[in-house]
Amino acid sequence: MMPDGSVMRALPASETQPLGLEDAIRLLEAGKGEDISVDLGAGRLARADGARGADGLLQRLRGHKMMIALASGAADLSRFSAAPRSLTIAPGVQEILDAATHRD
Repeated sequence: MMPDGSVMRALPASETQPLGLEDAIRLLEAGKGEDISVDLGAGRLARADGARGADGLLQRLRGHKMMIALASGAADLSRFSAAPRSLTIAPGVQEILDAATHRD
C-alpha cells in the first residue's frame, strides 16, 4: 500500500502488450501514458488505475527503477532528477528514499 492509501497493483500478465520500465517512464514523462501497462517482471504488470492516475504511476515507476538500481549496487543517485514541474513525494516515500541513500 502506498502512503496515500492507493495500491500499486501487480496483476498477472494478460493479453495486453506491456511496456518495459524505461519505455513506460519515457511515455509517461511525455504525457502519453494513457491506458498503458508496465512489465515489472515475473509476470507482473502495473497500471495507472490508482487515485493519482498516470502521475502516480510515473512516481511509482521512478521509485521502482531506483530501488532496482539500489538493490543491484549499481545506483548512481545523481542521475535521478526531479521532473521540470514540482514533484510531490509522500512523507513515507521520502523516508524510504532518505534511508536508501544512507549507507553504513
